[in-house]
Amino acid sequence: MNKKALMIITGSIICGVIAVLLVNFYIRSQEKKLYKGMNMVPVLVMAEDVSANTVLEMGMVAKRDVPEKYVHGNAIHPKDVKLITGQILNFPLKRGDTLLWTDLGQEEEIKKLRHKGLAGTITLGERALTVPVDQVSGVAGHLKPGDHIDILCTVRDQETGEEATLTLLQNITILAVGTTLAGEGGFRDSYSTITVLVTLEEAELVVFAGQKGKLASVLRNPEDIETHKEIPKMDFTDIMKAEFRRNIQEKRDRIQVIKRGKVDTK
Repeated sequence: MNKKALMIITGSIICGVIAVLLVNFYIRSQEKKLYKGMNMVPVLVMAEDVSANTVLEMGMVAKRDVPEKYVHGNAIHPKDVKLITGQILNFPLKRGDTLLWTDLGQEEEIKKLRHKGLAGTITLGERALTVPVDQVSGVAGHLKPGDHIDILCTVRDQETGEEATLTLLQNITILAVGTTLAGEGGFRDSYSTITVLVTLEEAELVVFAGQKGKLASVLRNPEDIETHKEIPKMDFTDIMKAEFRRNIQEKRDRIQVIKRGKVDTK
């Protein structure tokens, strides 16, 4: 190899390294702008795609700082990284997914869960509730065990006779779709029920609302764990107001999405 060719190759490598550094710097600067003024908390995320029943190793996870208000209650923090080594994933996770304590189980525990069926997947203090769905309320057959949903209800006011739609629960975990549990094969996109993980109070709310109105499931992005404290109900009066519909559209227009290091406004 002559000197000129060597210089070209060396120069190309240097330019490549500089480009990577500049892109990383740009992404970090955009994240700082986006999260400016927010209290950031470190959590563990997946460094690569990992399938269910995989034994976790140290190199499979990484640390990421996220706004405190978006941190899931079951998120695993870097100080506990040694505790998760050697444990098994209950569900498949993608690169960048936040790692939760509920995603993990030791090998012996996994074997027990398989024998216990659905009961073994229920978190202590919570309950499994089965809810009927159809093609619309079941997101056209796209729901799977491990997905997170919001549950909405359309109900009629017994005093006024007016109907309204309101959000009952947010960020609810699906334990089973039809008779299929997480990690089991033979999944079908046709089902008439879903089983969700709820508290006893939440179960009462969903059962009562289901008797009085029509329930619907809204599928969430797996990385979207934010819940809203005040969500107004939606009724006929609201949808007839042009200003109300315009305000909703303006909120959508302000949604920011980061794509390949660039902040876009949808």
